Amino acid sequence: MKKIKTLALLMAGMICLVACEKTDVYNKPTTATLPIEKEYQGNGSYAVDTTSFVSRNGTIEKLLVAYPAKLSSGSEKWPLVMTCNPSNTSGEDMLPIMRHLASWGFVVVGNMDKQTGTGRTMSITLDEFLSLGETYGNMFYHKIDTSRIALMGFSQGAYGAVRAATKFDNSRCYRTVYLCSCPRPELGQGIGWDTCTFADFRVPVLMLAGCGKADATTVSPLADMQSNYALMPEGVPCAMGRRVGKDHDKIGGEGDPYMTAWFCHWLLGDTVAAGAFCGPDAELLHNERWVDTQIKNI
Repeated sequence: MKKIKTLALLMAGMICLVACEKTDVYNKPTTATLPIEKEYQGNGSYAVDTTSFVSRNGTIEKLLVAYPAKLSSGSEKWPLVMTCNPSNTSGEDMLPIMRHLASWGFVVVGNMDKQTGTGRTMSITLDEFLSLGETYGNMFYHKIDTSRIALMGFSQGAYGAVRAATKFDNSRCYRTVYLCSCPRPELGQGIGWDTCTFADFRVPVLMLAGCGKADATTVSPLADMQSNYALMPEGVPCAMGRRVGKDHDKIGGEGDPYMTAWFCHWLLGDTVAAGAFCGPDAELLHNERWVDTQIKNI
């Protein structure tokens, strides 16, 4: 029986890995209809530039950074978002969403690791980038507000983001986390990404997934999402939802508007964005494009 269960996990893992092949879903979200989701689906007001830095770590290879062009002048400190890649996907494939977030006023950092499930390379990437921010002469010297750091991940990257936010010495740096189609814990452990639990979170978490077959039966089943939601410690903000009519390969772009609003709320104090999650009239709770929505402690 144990062998059968292990084989099932491995088969599910292969489905998860294949489902996350390189994709351009970040460029193809379906047009939102409700005002907040629609607002944050578009780009923000900042022009965006990109750059990169060679990493000391061979798996990471390089740090890719998208940032508001305005950062190059002035002394303002900017919030930071770290991005954890899906399976078989590098930071270069994530540049569309990185640029999107940067247009809203975030410095956004990714790497080239295509297998991020353990969270280890994201932990290293954070340390390396924060070190650049303390290096005199670097363009990001004293330009990062280390009290406003977020983390996002999609699929395998979401599992890695859970671990990056809970299992490492620098996990305490994160103020909020976004998870898109996070693989269920049993699946992640079966593949070999090590253990994680939502009970270890101490910061606000938004988790979204699709209602299609791959997400609903293999990667992020509703029962597992609800279990993770219930495991969040008492008093810690959390929100969840599943996108109607979209599966694992399309949910990346679909989740971006509420991800952007989530970060704008927690890191920028954006009162418009807050309307998506705060109070009984929170837009996410009444958006027919999203089902099984729940929000607590916000």
